[in-house]
Amino acid sequence: MPRFWSLVAAVATALAVAAPALADGSAQSPSPLSLAQAVDFALAHNASVLQAQAQVASAGSVLARDRSLELPLIAGQAQSVLDRQSANNAGSLAQFGLRPSPNFSQNTAQLLGSQNVLNLTDTLQAKQAKHAYDSTVENLRLAREQVTLNVDSGYYALVQNSNIAALDRSDELYQRALLQIAQANFKAGRVAGIDTLKAQVQLTTAQERHASALADVADAGENLGQVIGAPPGTSFIIAATVPQPEPKTTDLAVLRATALANRPEVAIAGANLQNALLSNGLVDAPNLPSVALNGGYGNQVSPTTNAAFVDQCIASNNNPNRPPTIPIQNCSPGTSHFYNIGLTSTWTLPIVDWGATHAAHRSAYSAIDQQRAALDLARNQTTVDVDQAVRRLQVDKENVGLAQANARLAKQAADIAQVQYRLGVISQVDVTSAEQSYQQAARDLLAAQVGYALAVDKVELATGSL
Repeated sequence: MPRFWSLVAAVATALAVAAPALADGSAQSPSPLSLAQAVDFALAHNASVLQAQAQVASAGSVLARDRSLELPLIAGQAQSVLDRQSANNAGSLAQFGLRPSPNFSQNTAQLLGSQNVLNLTDTLQAKQAKHAYDSTVENLRLAREQVTLNVDSGYYALVQNSNIAALDRSDELYQRALLQIAQANFKAGRVAGIDTLKAQVQLTTAQERHASALADVADAGENLGQVIGAPPGTSFIIAATVPQPEPKTTDLAVLRATALANRPEVAIAGANLQNALLSNGLVDAPNLPSVALNGGYGNQVSPTTNAAFVDQCIASNNNPNRPPTIPIQNCSPGTSHFYNIGLTSTWTLPIVDWGATHAAHRSAYSAIDQQRAALDLARNQTTVDVDQAVRRLQVDKENVGLAQANARLAKQAADIAQVQYRLGVISQVDVTSAEQSYQQAARDLLAAQVGYALAVDKVELATGSL
């Protein structure tokens, strides 16, 4: 095995730089990405994650709008009115014997305030918006977890293909050594010339497999780049061996409790159930009392009215026929500040609605039953996912141990067979069979290691902790 793993390290280092060039000859990435960097890049660029983030932002906007209806609202208002009309146009004021001023202007600046003191509809809608926002946040977390698993799967596939390429290179060297032995034995008269031909065929086959394996590595690198949303030509730091992380815990009871508390699917189902309950309350909300408070404070000035008042006041003060008992008037227009405050209470009771309310309640109860069943299903599925993930983790861990033992024994058998073939103890068929057994055992080991690494991820995914 030392010869194989040294080749793995060498090939992995070379492929980390050469993989993009093997794909299409594009420029090398200035800094190859590690697994952690690839995950971070994917979480920032993956289309599904970006879509989930947009949904969170949209739900947050709705939540802010609905919550604002329950809070005091303050607004500033500036208004300017200019009106000019003919003097003989009394309009609807004629019936009162009034004639509007032909010229009128008025400027108003005020602060307006309002608050829904009691409005059950607004309150329930705000709660629904909060649950909808929580649901989108959990959906974002679910998208991030799924993308993380996809990146890990793609990266492990890249590492596995890199190791297979190194394994095929090792097989190529092994077959080349067998060819040299066959040629030497043929010259010594130990074997027939057909052994040399067979050894040459095996060497050529090994070279073909190695070239194909290098292409597979390039393909796996491009596929991983596509998963994370990176441009073509992005390279990655390829580990010499498949990482073998340890799970945080394998206690089934702890994992089940953690999953039920953390799984996004359970939280989303719970939020949907709460919204269904609130929808039932919204059926009767419009028929309950509502109280609204509003008011304003500001300044209002009418230049045309003030001018007319001042002219009239001055004319009255200067009237020579003014009785001496009437004091001289103050011709100042006076204060322009004002305020208003109002409290509106409304209670509408439906007398005849032709069964609309009853039908709405019936529909709401059906939705509640559906969402309650969906929540139960999500909880049951969570428990099943945890059980299956832990079971698969235990099996994959055992498989790694068995595959390591098989690969070690197969390697020893292949090395011994090479020596025996050199001495003429066994045939070319026997030594080739021993090498093929080792190659298959080494591939089984890689598959078992990748399966175990992904099993650890799937346990964390099942518990909502990835």
